[in-house]
Amino acid sequence: MSAFVLVLFFSFLCSLVVWGCTLYSLINQTRKGFLPANHYERQIPQILKYAAKQQDALLSPQMQDELEKVIPLQGIQYQVIDLEGRIVYGWKGESYVKGREDLIGKLNRTDSYNGRYVKFNPILDGQKRLKGMLLLRYSLNVTTNNPRNGLLVSLVLGSLIAPFVFIILFSAIFARRLGKRFEPSITRIIGGARRIQQNDLNFSVAGEGGSKELTELSNAFEEMRGALEQSLKREWLLEQERRDMISAIAHDLRTPLTIIQGHADNLIENGTRHPERLERYLLTIRNSTQRADKMLTELLFLNRIDTPDFILQYMPTDLAAFCERKRQEFDLLCQEKGATFHYSREQWHRHAGHMLLLDTARLEQVLDNVITNGLRFTPVGGEIVWTISVNEQHIIFEVKDTGPGFSEQDLRFMFDRFYSGDASRSQDQGHSGLGLYTAKLLVEKHGGRIEAGNRVQGGAWVRITIPYECAP
Repeated sequence: MSAFVLVLFFSFLCSLVVWGCTLYSLINQTRKGFLPANHYERQIPQILKYAAKQQDALLSPQMQDELEKVIPLQGIQYQVIDLEGRIVYGWKGESYVKGREDLIGKLNRTDSYNGRYVKFNPILDGQKRLKGMLLLRYSLNVTTNNPRNGLLVSLVLGSLIAPFVFIILFSAIFARRLGKRFEPSITRIIGGARRIQQNDLNFSVAGEGGSKELTELSNAFEEMRGALEQSLKREWLLEQERRDMISAIAHDLRTPLTIIQGHADNLIENGTRHPERLERYLLTIRNSTQRADKMLTELLFLNRIDTPDFILQYMPTDLAAFCERKRQEFDLLCQEKGATFHYSREQWHRHAGHMLLLDTARLEQVLDNVITNGLRFTPVGGEIVWTISVNEQHIIFEVKDTGPGFSEQDLRFMFDRFYSGDASRSQDQGHSGLGLYTAKLLVEKHGGRIEAGNRVQGGAWVRITIPYECAP
């Protein structure tokens, strides 16, 4: 818009200058005299009157000087010819009469030749007999009649087209300047688009411009590049996770399958010779099969929980009854491991006495994963402590153990998929590394959070905080 306004302004200003010069020249020339197109044509009657008075005396060359005093030679050319069409004196250029018959045929005529007019006037003697002819050539053109004013006429015509010329001129000038101003930014944006085509996002065009529009364009382009970079990073991360998952699945499934295959081979080869080993081999095969089945079940569930259509099924739940049932289950697990299980309620809000909307199946899955993970690292004779607190808005489950606690690496990666921790800290190495990861996803689906850390007196703790609502 600025360039457009400037083009119009400078074009109008320069046109005013041209118009002023033209007007000044016209006024100045008018003072000196400006001949109209028919100026010389109006003088012809006076010339013919003089010729009629002189009669055939005009055919004498001695009359040339007298005749030229009457004829304005700056605008009229003349020829005096005899009856045969021969030029006696006057203009020696083109001859317009080709003989006696042609002379008689052109008497008292006015013909046009190449934009000029030629008047054929007879020369008579005293008895009115034809003796010759006077030819007068003139023009009905302003430029021709004013030979010294050709520049003025050109100036007048030029002043009419000056605005258009100046608009074209200044448009070209400002277009060139704008092009130089915009070219670097446009070049960088085009270069950025080509780098994106080559999957190279390590650049920035933010703030590049030369105008408000280009700056907005470059900022929008930079936002698009940033979003695309984040999207590609997510894709690369997902691809890496997919590869890691396949590698972890292959690694974890190889162990039970190898055990199954080895024991099956032994049964085939030595089963009849060592019948006492049959039951032990079959139990090992069953345990390995259950381990592989559990791992596949966890993977299938994990694949389903990652989809957007996975939703929790909230049902009215008696929290106290639910916790008591889980207490009994965890107590049995600890007895099998040779550990002691402690259960307590530190805070119990009045809402906990009502029916609460909870997805007990998923909540049970979270608690099972956390308790099982703690029990796996707790040595024989150790303790598992489960504490429940209910405030006005949240239910808090806290699980503590007397195991070796978490390492710094565990605290960073324990909730990552397929992270199994330091295998040397546990005698049970058959877990898939999906328990805490699945627990974290389910807790987040509830709108809560899961945290972990080490106790001052030794061991680890895991705290689960989820919001709740009372059933209507």
